[in-house]
Amino acid sequence: MVVKSATKKKLMDLGVAEEYSHKLADDRKWDDVKILTSGQIAQICGIDSGTSQEIFKVMEASAKPSRATASAEKTIVRRRAVSRRRKKKALPLQEYDEEAKLKQILRDIDTDDAIYQLLQDTSIKMNLSMTPRILGDLAEGIRSRGIDKLTPAKAKKVLNSSESFLATARADPHEAVGITTAQSIGEPGTQMTMRTFHYAGVATVNVTQGLPRVIEIVDARKVPKTPTMLIYLEETNSKGKPLNTNEKACRKIAAALETTTTPDIARINVEVTQRHISLQLSNPNMRIKAMTGAEVRDKLSRALRLFIQADNDERPKVLTIIPGVTKEEDLAQLASDPATYTALLQLEEKIKKLRLKGLADITRANVQGPSRDTGEYYISTIGSNLAKVSEFAGVDRARTYTNNISEINQYLGIEAARQAIINEMYDTLEGAGLDVDIRHLLTVADVMSSEGTVRAIGRHGVSGTKHSILARSAFEVTVTHLLQAGVIGERDELSGVTENIIVGQPVALGTGSVDLYYIPESV
Repeated sequence: MVVKSATKKKLMDLGVAEEYSHKLADDRKWDDVKILTSGQIAQICGIDSGTSQEIFKVMEASAKPSRATASAEKTIVRRRAVSRRRKKKALPLQEYDEEAKLKQILRDIDTDDAIYQLLQDTSIKMNLSMTPRILGDLAEGIRSRGIDKLTPAKAKKVLNSSESFLATARADPHEAVGITTAQSIGEPGTQMTMRTFHYAGVATVNVTQGLPRVIEIVDARKVPKTPTMLIYLEETNSKGKPLNTNEKACRKIAAALETTTTPDIARINVEVTQRHISLQLSNPNMRIKAMTGAEVRDKLSRALRLFIQADNDERPKVLTIIPGVTKEEDLAQLASDPATYTALLQLEEKIKKLRLKGLADITRANVQGPSRDTGEYYISTIGSNLAKVSEFAGVDRARTYTNNISEINQYLGIEAARQAIINEMYDTLEGAGLDVDIRHLLTVADVMSSEGTVRAIGRHGVSGTKHSILARSAFEVTVTHLLQAGVIGERDELSGVTENIIVGQPVALGTGSVDLYYIPESV
């Protein structure tokens, strides 16, 4: 019996009993289960028609929302003004520049080196599959031994030796790569200290590193503790003028990205006796945020839906906000019906949290650079919002990066998320001074992304959805797994490593993966 764990969980969430959920999920996906008839459900679960009809109605209700729900959703949509809703932008596909991408891949390799070029030409003649990274490492190793020139015969010997080492480095069939991976990451993981390292790219920010960061990655946290982004800009803007080398233009984009709240550009004073709130606008702060007093007044008025009084209509310096006053004519009724103290405090809290400009979750954006090689500037942020940042004009989407793996999965897909897992784990381990083979990180990333979504390595992810009962119970909540399996009569085929070790049988790996038979010669 191969039970689809996701299907079983879906049925149990709908309120179907675990015993029936287990039988319905036997080798069936949710798409197969939801189209079953009442009679088929009764036959599979071995129940009466009344119970099967109840299960059928539950699944039918989940597949097709009720009219009441649909009408309620429509009502909510109509109540919001059309002008207030932001339409999703359909961004055009970015042209693939093969030359620029190859240059980015080979950025750490000296392709102009004579030894590298000789090894590359020789490998082509010998019909050997050698990556540029391997050839670059070979050239660097040869030069480190004080050899500045290589003959074609010696280059051939070097490549032959490398080919033989590559062959021995490959994993053999039925080799326990999972156990090797776990040990190679777990052992150096015990050496990692619970400290954070200062991240030079963002001023005054401590980015989570070391063991806490590794735990974040393998637990597939939706939001990391310290989300950050590196935003690169295009060479020119829409008018053909330089962009990423123009510091002023970069700072303008950074100011537009960074979240600006009311306390950032004004001092908030609550006049309790007069029942109003006054905002003292700060001109220096507004210049930094590239905002004007009239713009602040307009945005506050639209967001709060209240009438905003100003000392000067063109260049206001003081703004007055009164709870309940939506238009200027309402001021005449204040004497007879003043605002309550509770409404005043509620309005104050709303004004403090109001986002006047910038993107959600981007709390700070700093311009860094210029780069020594290219002279370009880039923007480093505290907070992450990959989807919205990518909509900004001038942002180079091909190079912009976030350390939030969940956002990468949602915006770019599972393949990009898999690569982000590898990059983040490699950089974290390297930052702690630990050397782990990249193939072990590849194995972890493959396991986490094999189902099309980023799964945690734990009882809520990979370990908790194994088909083996003993493997699940060996990880966490042992009694719970064993009791549930006993109640529903689940069967363990003992095909993995953990369950065979528990019962004392040979593991189906290495020598245990083959059977030997002695066939005597016929006399």
